[in-house]
Amino acid sequence: MPENIYRLSSSLSVQKSGSRVLLSWKDPRNGRRLSAPAGPDELLGLKIVTEGLSPEALSRRRHVPAYKFYRLLSLLDRKGILKAPPALLRRNTRRFAADVPDEQVTATTFGLQWHVTNACDLHCRHCYDRTPRPIMSYQQSLRVLDELATFCRKHWAAGEICFTGGNPFLYPGFLKLYRAAVKKGFSVSILGNPVTEREVEAICRIAKPSFFQVSLEGLRRHNDFMRGEGNFDRVWRFLKILRKHKTPSAVMMTLTDLNMSQVVPLAKALEGKTNLLTFNRLSRVGGGSALRLPEAEKYRLFLKKYVRQAKRSPVMGFKDNLLNLSLRESGQELFGGCTGFGCGAAFSFLAILPDGDVHACRKFPSLLGNIQRRSLEEIYDSPAARRYRRGMKVCDGCEIRQVCGGCLAAAVRPSKPISSLRDPFCWKNLGLQAHQRGLPPSSGSSRGRKTLHRPAGRSPSHLRVPCAPSAGACLPSYLGHPLPKGEGWGSSSLPSPRGEGGERSEPGEGSLL
Repeated sequence: MPENIYRLSSSLSVQKSGSRVLLSWKDPRNGRRLSAPAGPDELLGLKIVTEGLSPEALSRRRHVPAYKFYRLLSLLDRKGILKAPPALLRRNTRRFAADVPDEQVTATTFGLQWHVTNACDLHCRHCYDRTPRPIMSYQQSLRVLDELATFCRKHWAAGEICFTGGNPFLYPGFLKLYRAAVKKGFSVSILGNPVTEREVEAICRIAKPSFFQVSLEGLRRHNDFMRGEGNFDRVWRFLKILRKHKTPSAVMMTLTDLNMSQVVPLAKALEGKTNLLTFNRLSRVGGGSALRLPEAEKYRLFLKKYVRQAKRSPVMGFKDNLLNLSLRESGQELFGGCTGFGCGAAFSFLAILPDGDVHACRKFPSLLGNIQRRSLEEIYDSPAARRYRRGMKVCDGCEIRQVCGGCLAAAVRPSKPISSLRDPFCWKNLGLQAHQRGLPPSSGSSRGRKTLHRPAGRSPSHLRVPCAPSAGACLPSYLGHPLPKGEGWGSSSLPSPRGEGGERSEPGEGSLL
């Protein structure tokens, strides 16, 4: 029997009782025995495993994207009903503090931030790459889709593609490529500029994107100074179009010393207009090299204020890894960091440029190879990719390493090895100020490890939003997270186990599968 398959958990027992199927299994988190009647998702998961069905075959038969079946299997594995194969993408945990939850080091989704073209209808002051690059043909792009499908099948990962640019709609035949990605069963999202309502309608007729992200750099005056006259109003009108077509939207800010004070006012203005506002620090490459970042201590105080304000905001989301330091100091639960695994560069995602060059992260030069000359598997397993996955040595052993790891784009210095870098804004490493509980600057909080930050009633902040090139941000908080329920999200509604010794676990409702 092949090793790279899902199996039934060794603790699982199945009994038929009339028209119901009763399940009993051990919770992998604490060893407690749980029991519950099998719902549609559990029955489907058992059928996939016992009959050896492939997600791709089910996708064709049921007209449901394949990534939903991959997510279903991974959720049943984390619940303890199934046992995942060893080929899952997993971090080396030797560099982490003890007792890191498995879901924070194992990626069950893998994404490409695909810059299909560098052509753009804007000329932003902080754009980090205006290099004229040749684009791949449609046939070459189809081979990229095949590469991603092969990689995801091997590693049992739900495939995600974030189409961006430039402006992805300026890629010749973009709708055709978008349709091909949907047909392959990938989750798709768009990171770009405002387009016409007709173009939104054309996309939605194929499949609504998981989200459509646009950028704003602050309130009207500053945004239009950075992105061009009239851009603010165009984005405002475009957000209305997305709402009209029930397409989740996100807004990204690139943080500098000039617009840091505008983040909270912009968030208030965006309430009721978008699902999510996030920010990322300026990457000082390309046009961004002429701009300034805030001072480290001012940034620390800003993050503290942002965390406090986010409790009351329906749109303020978390993306920058260092927000976890502020959350920990205030005794709150942590979120998954930039990509769901802290810095996920070359781990849970890769960036592909128009000519096929593959980078660990789009925010800074991090070339790993070219997908037209090497397979995605070869690029992912390359020594260069492993160096980026390894991250910064200074973060080793940190209590929140698995959901942080700093930002390589903020830390990168020419000719310096990646492992020797440090995030210049991490006050825990810099010792700018002892934590709020009177601890030494290097010791951190004593509250213990926190779980992913998921405040009640704020499901928009669970979006895993990558950023467009003009936004100056890498693939965000969203690779590795189950997406929230609702139209377009594709999440599975599995029971949330509780209790022990035969106490029943309430089944979920309204399965999407």
